[in-house]
Amino acid sequence: MEQIKQQDTAPSLEMQALALPDREMLAIAEGMESPAQERDVQVEWLGTQSNALIAIERLKATIDEETSKLESRAVVDFDIFSQRKNRGLLELTRAIRLTSDIQGDPRVTPQLTQLRASLIRNQAALQIHLDAVREVSAIIAKSIQEVESDGTYSLPIPGNRS
Repeated sequence: MEQIKQQDTAPSLEMQALALPDREMLAIAEGMESPAQERDVQVEWLGTQSNALIAIERLKATIDEETSKLESRAVVDFDIFSQRKNRGLLELTRAIRLTSDIQGDPRVTPQLTQLRASLIRNQAALQIHLDAVREVSAIIAKSIQEVESDGTYSLPIPGNRS
C-alpha cells in the first residue's frame, strides 16, 4: 500500500529523464553534474556574493552621503538617513546569511574595511554634531532659566556678586 502511495506522489525516474534535455541526460548518465546544475551552483555563489557586495557598497554610499552633508554643514534629515542605514544593515545581514562562505571571497574583506572606515568617519562627524547640539541646547536652557527666574529661588553663582 505504501509503495503505491510513493509511486503516485513521486514521478518515476523515466518521466524525470524524459523531461531533461539530451545534453543533461548524457551528463547524468556519465555520472557528472549536469551543466544546468553546475551553472546554478556558480550563479548562486556569484549572486549571493555579489548581493553582499552590493549591500556593502549601498550602505557605504548612504553613510558617506550623510557624512559629507554633516561635514559641509548642509541640512541633514536624520530620520531619512536612519531609515536608509537601517534598511542597508538589514539588506547586508540578509545577504550575508544567505552566503555560506563569504569569507572565501577576496573582494569582501576590502569592502568591509572601507565600510568600517566610512562608519568611523561618520561616527566622528555625528559626535561633533551631537556635541554642538548639546552646547546650543545648554545655552538655550540657561537663557530660558535666566529669563523666567527673578533670582528669588535660585542659588547664587560663586564669584558672581549680584
